[in-house]
Amino acid sequence: MKKVILLPTFLLIFFGCVSQPRIFTDIDKNYNPAEYNTYFIEGPKLEDSPSQLSVNPILLQRIERAIHLALEDRGLSESPEPDMIVRFFIGTQREVDRSYDSFGYYRRGYWESSDQRHHRVDRDVISIRFHDKDSDEVFWFAFSRYNRLSSKLDQESINSFIKLAIKEFKTAS
Repeated sequence: MKKVILLPTFLLIFFGCVSQPRIFTDIDKNYNPAEYNTYFIEGPKLEDSPSQLSVNPILLQRIERAIHLALEDRGLSESPEPDMIVRFFIGTQREVDRSYDSFGYYRRGYWESSDQRHHRVDRDVISIRFHDKDSDEVFWFAFSRYNRLSSKLDQESINSFIKLAIKEFKTAS
């Protein structure tokens, strides 16, 4: 009986810890995504922005390949005369996190924090934007934070992340 209860409990805890990245999307209802069948990708230009010096150019190539694959899976094709232009940007948002070591309650009736630490946290972000070719207005947008792994990001993990981001595109109308 214990095994019958322990196995589902373990599986529930295990699958509860596995999470997909949160991807936020938005669409301009003035545009119909079903009308777009061809695309052209414009990646960020690192040489134009000295602040992007630390961006890994190999990561940019992997993201561009993943966008090609995801869009082709959605039934779109690349063209020199596209219906839409795809632009993506990656960056790092620097934030400060604060942590406390311990709290204590003393006889005289007050609380005290014994140690407070501030540390900088780098959170990597990606933004994918689909622009109408004629008006250059953004009609579809995806944004997410992704985890920078200590190991190298391989093409397969980036493919699955980008595919997850773009999966809602043609069905959004």
